[in-house]
This record gives sequence, C-alpha cells and structure tokens, in this order.
Amino acid sequence: MQSNALLLAVFGAIVLLTAWLPMFLRKLPLSLPMVCIGIGVLLVWSPFSPLVGVNPLENRILTERLTELVIIVALMGAGLKLDRPVSWRGWESSWRLLGIAMPLTIAGIAFLGWSILGLGLAAALLLGAALAPTDPVLASDIQVGPPQSGKEDDVRFALTSEAGLNDGAAFPFVYLAIAIALSSASGEPFFSRWLAVEVLWKIAAGVGIGWLGGKVMGYLTFHLPKRSGLSETKDGFVALGIT
Repeated sequence: MQSNALLLAVFGAIVLLTAWLPMFLRKLPLSLPMVCIGIGVLLVWSPFSPLVGVNPLENRILTERLTELVIIVALMGAGLKLDRPVSWRGWESSWRLLGIAMPLTIAGIAFLGWSILGLGLAAALLLGAALAPTDPVLASDIQVGPPQSGKEDDVRFALTSEAGLNDGAAFPFVYLAIAIALSSASGEPFFSRWLAVEVLWKIAAGVGIGWLGGKVMGYLTFHLPKRSGLSETKDGFVALGIT
C-alpha cells in the first residue's frame, strides 16, 4: 500500500513538473524531454524508488502497451500542431524527407551497423529503422507552435509533419528486418508477403482509417450545432479521447 501511495505521489509530482519546467528551462540549454529522461533514469536506479526491481524485459506486454500509448500520444500532439491542409505541393518538403531522406538514412545506418559494428543484415536493418525516424517529442523545441498560432515556418513545418509521419513509414523496414531474420532461420521466401502485407496493405489501411477517423472526429468537433460540438467544451480530455 505504501509503495502504491508513493507511486501516485511521484506521478503527481511528474505531472506538475511537466507544467512548470518549460518556464524554468526557457533560458537554459535543456529541454523538457531531456529532464524527463533523467527523471526516468533516477526512478529506476534509485534504491528508494517504487519502480526498483521492475524489469521491462520481464514485463514485455506492459512495456509494449505503454510504449504504444506514448508513441500514439506523441504523434497526435505533433499532428494537432499542423494547420496546413494536406496536399502534394504544400507538403512537398515533408514528402521529400519521408520518401528520400529517411530511406537513405536507414540504408546509411544499416551499412554502418553491418560494416563497423559487425551486425548481420537483419540486425543492421532493424537498427537503421529504429534510429532513422525523427522523434516527435525530443524534436518538439524546433517544431511549429500550437494550432492556429499564425504562419508556419517551412523548415519547422517540415520537421513537425515528418516527425508525425515517419514512425509509420519506418515500420515496413522494421518488419522487413524481422522477415529477413525469420527467413534465414526457416529458409522460406518472404519478400512478396512483406511487400503485399506490410507495405501495401498496412500503409493503405493506416491511411484510410486515419482519414476516415479524422473526418468523423472533425465533424463531431467542429460541424455539429454549436451547443453540441465537442470544441465548445474546450477540454483537453477531448484531444486525449480522440487519440
């Protein structure tokens, strides 16, 4: 019971710090994500922490679900900052970063992992797919401002939009690394299934579900009668619930 109370107290303190620290760190060469990473390290390593003895590898399901939640919230936060309508020309810099820069970065990191670190092809490709995407949280200080805050700088817009999209674009390469590893053990062909399922189907399904969900939630938020629209609540939990 005491550990539960301590855990709740620590969680409350972290929530308060996330609201207060940005003002304190404004003139320092630090960012909120850097401080939060340090707090996480202290929570795990401190002998007085309620998280002592918690091994992520022994709690893989919980670790995976928490990681998914953090990624979804971070990507939603990046997406909500964007005011520019989606178009080929308006998002041209984002498409170049996604379609050219990121695959080249994955290939470069994979080559370094293979040639310098001595990793196998699958492990090197997995390393490249994990490190190439821009982190939407750690890059928050150079992204665009809050929604409806004025004209968006092209460089900041490109970094923000790319940070929100590149995780999904990198996943096919993660699955390719897994497929290569499984194929090397079983000897079964993998490329056609990877291309059909992991690339074409999952990307198309993700784009379609995201587009449809965005249309529905946009209607519920902004196009219902004024007294019934979700936007009238002005509650942050609306954004969290949509996420």
